[in-house]
Amino acid sequence: MVDTTRKASPPSLPFKVSRSRRIGAVVSTVVSLLYAGFFRWAFDTRVFQDAGGVVSLAFIWSVPFTVGVLSVAIGRWCGSDNWERHAIIAPTAALTIGFIISLVTKLEAMICILMAAPIMYGCTLLGGLLAHFLLPRNSRDGRLQVTIAVFLPFLAAYVEGSCRWPAVTQTIETTIVIAATPEQIWSEIASVPAIDPQQIPDRWIYRVGFPKPIAATLNQEGVGGIRTATFERNVSFFETVTVWDRPRTLAFSIRADPTFIPHTAFDQHIIVGGRFYDVLDGTYRIEALSPGVCRLHLASRHRLGTRFNAYAGWWSERIMQQIQGSILDVIRQRAELVATSAANQRMGSTG
Repeated sequence: MVDTTRKASPPSLPFKVSRSRRIGAVVSTVVSLLYAGFFRWAFDTRVFQDAGGVVSLAFIWSVPFTVGVLSVAIGRWCGSDNWERHAIIAPTAALTIGFIISLVTKLEAMICILMAAPIMYGCTLLGGLLAHFLLPRNSRDGRLQVTIAVFLPFLAAYVEGSCRWPAVTQTIETTIVIAATPEQIWSEIASVPAIDPQQIPDRWIYRVGFPKPIAATLNQEGVGGIRTATFERNVSFFETVTVWDRPRTLAFSIRADPTFIPHTAFDQHIIVGGRFYDVLDGTYRIEALSPGVCRLHLASRHRLGTRFNAYAGWWSERIMQQIQGSILDVIRQRAELVATSAANQRMGSTG
């Protein structure tokens, strides 16, 4: 008799290759995520404080750079050498998952992730692409290079901690045109009664978690007076009047005590008055343009103590433009309402 049964044929080579690529992508993503998570924890310990902790170049660029290198190396060890999958998709996926976990667990604030993401994604892609094109195709020949990359954050942190990083100051000014007299505007800036949340413009800075302004109270007029500015989530800044030139200029120094500000109000890395950022003083200046029309200037001076002050300064300017702009808009609304009411009274008395 003829045996008609057929033996099952072994899986085809394309199936094996495809499976190897999928396994390599998953393994590289998981290992990269664990690697980044370890250093996120490590850079928050005292060991890395001299380097700046999480707010350091060592963490911001060397950790994601190595994530890209690891992704390519692990992919090759698993038998896959697809540059798109291991140099781009897998490492950026690991970084994105890490950002999401940080947000959900409130380990990082949205604003910190927005500031760090462009640099970290860029360094991850750089590490992945360099590893793909420069590492030897034989995984054994590339072990030394990968090992050096794995320990790169330690070396970078040591070098960074050995360097001196001077702080810089920057002045940010915002202006608005108001249809009111200098006296009417002055009354709205010296002391600010409680602000209705609906008066505050909808700006992106408040959508990512910054507290909105509530009020500003003044204990006495003149130089030496204490102006207490309050914000949401029990945030207060104490402002000592240094210039009282009514109705032209109001200037004050600003004191923010990091131990007084609730840790739930700001991210710990950008807390006002902390190691990396502080607001030093502020100035309101009223410029008369024509009868009944003025331009109001609000300028503030800031201290930046990061390892990347130029980049942090760019973000600081955009954040403060948003906050100062919303405060000026509230002042404009109130001053113009007073001016309109005064004009109506004059018309009524002469009518």
